[in-house]
Amino acid sequence: MKKGSLLPVLILTVAAFVFNTSESAPIGLLTDISADLGISEARAGFLISAYAWVVAIMSLPLMMACSHVEYRKLMIGIVGLFVASHVVSGLATGYYMLMFSRMGVACAHSLFWAVATPIAVEVSPKGRRALAMSLIMTGTSVAQIIGLPIGRMVGLALGWRMTFICIGSVAAIVLILLILAFPKVENNTVFSVSELPRMLRNRRLLAIYAIIVLLVTGHFTAYSYIEPFLLQIAGLPQNTITVVLMIFGLAGIIASAIFSKNFPSQRTVLTVVSFVGITIGLALLGAASASLWTITALCIFWGIAMTFMNLVFQAELMAAEKKATTVAMALYSGLFNVGIGAGPVIGAWAINGPGLHTVGYIGAAIALVGSAVSVWFLMRGRRLEVEAR
Repeated sequence: MKKGSLLPVLILTVAAFVFNTSESAPIGLLTDISADLGISEARAGFLISAYAWVVAIMSLPLMMACSHVEYRKLMIGIVGLFVASHVVSGLATGYYMLMFSRMGVACAHSLFWAVATPIAVEVSPKGRRALAMSLIMTGTSVAQIIGLPIGRMVGLALGWRMTFICIGSVAAIVLILLILAFPKVENNTVFSVSELPRMLRNRRLLAIYAIIVLLVTGHFTAYSYIEPFLLQIAGLPQNTITVVLMIFGLAGIIASAIFSKNFPSQRTVLTVVSFVGITIGLALLGAASASLWTITALCIFWGIAMTFMNLVFQAELMAAEKKATTVAMALYSGLFNVGIGAGPVIGAWAINGPGLHTVGYIGAAIALVGSAVSVWFLMRGRRLEVEAR
């Protein structure tokens, strides 16, 4: 392979697309899954929570166990597990079989997102780190534009099981590309269990983790139930909901492009837009449901802010922990999924209590706390950078 090629980064981008499509597939098919399996929407939503909790719990131990495995071999194993788990999902005959298969996907997910960004940065051409990061995030955004809506359409037309079979088929193609075209990448992680206390004394790292948990929890309190919200509260037709979800993903691509051109020169601006945008987007969700145009505009704004948040704080994390980046990223991925797991639980409580229309307000209240921590992080940023060195 020609030195400096972007092909390995593009393979990881496609993998990110497939992984994010699978992660969010139940969101777009929540109503269909619940009806087919004879369960409530809140119980179907627990598929999202359980998946996230497995990622949260397993990210660190799995990454520690694999901390010295050569990255190409590790990625092949991760995608292989992902493919096998989707075959089981496609054959699922009941709720618990589907849940079991999603746990397999979650284990693959916990490793993939711990290493994907660091590997992309490692194999990227010189001087193209921000581009590599934005391409990985673009893969996740394209999943929102193409993957989630197409998966939803396949599920509505052929049944939700076929959606998982299709995702597994695309992942099999990624597996072949990894085997044939991905270079060997040495795993130079310098880490032992005894170093974990050192990492947990890094105040800059801890601030990033606290921000991520709060903002992601707030986001998924509402976003986990965006499909029934758009259907029941905004009163949108099924096909229109698919388009709105696509637009949400398109906003992520716009944000990725802005990030690749403006980070780190506009670091503070991008950070502020991320946490302020998420909080305001959630707070205005109920008011924006008054019309198609306002809810669409809000989803664009909200989607841009969410992508900024993920990119900015991943970059901050890699700057804060240079010795054991993949382990720190595993913690990041795990805590990110604490938020993904907590959000649907809080959202389900809102649905069964105050009502579906309140999920945005409750999510905004949680995100507001994350915004407060973010302001503290920015105000003390220079001092924390010095302490982290």
